[in-house]
Amino acid sequence: MKPIFWTFLLCTQLLSAQAFDFGGGATVSVGLQDEWAVNMRAQYHQDRAWSYLAAYNLFFRRDVTTQNTETFSEFGASVNYKLLTIEPITILGGLGYTLNNFEMRKNHPDTSNLFFETGNFNHGAELKFLGYLPIGKAFRLFAEFNLKSFGRRYDSFTFGLVYRIQASGA
Repeated sequence: MKPIFWTFLLCTQLLSAQAFDFGGGATVSVGLQDEWAVNMRAQYHQDRAWSYLAAYNLFFRRDVTTQNTETFSEFGASVNYKLLTIEPITILGGLGYTLNNFEMRKNHPDTSNLFFETGNFNHGAELKFLGYLPIGKAFRLFAEFNLKSFGRRYDSFTFGLVYRIQASGA
């Protein structure tokens, strides 16, 4: 009986959505210039003010001295609230959870103690500022700044393009 209830609840929430965005872009590490990432994202807009965002980043870091390219993955999920609309730009702020598989050095000056580790994964929080600029009926440019609890070296700036599927009647 419980699985039927949860399935029904999930379906009613998905059908009541205002919009659904998906897209991608590029991420640049704020604390380390040699690090960049490919970003994929999906965002669910429950109503005009609240939205839920899930994003995946695949980071690349080129080590010049050893001529080696390191990679690590990062996943984030956040709850966002519309802060401001200056036509046509929309600005959101949010809080979220972030997880990565980077081998962190706790004694590094740019690494904080505001995260915890389980196995090969690091878990932390993020403060997100996100802006959208519509370029047509369905496409939007986005820019996003993330302050992460891992420390300054892991803060990031992301920009790219999303496609919006608007709910009928919204």
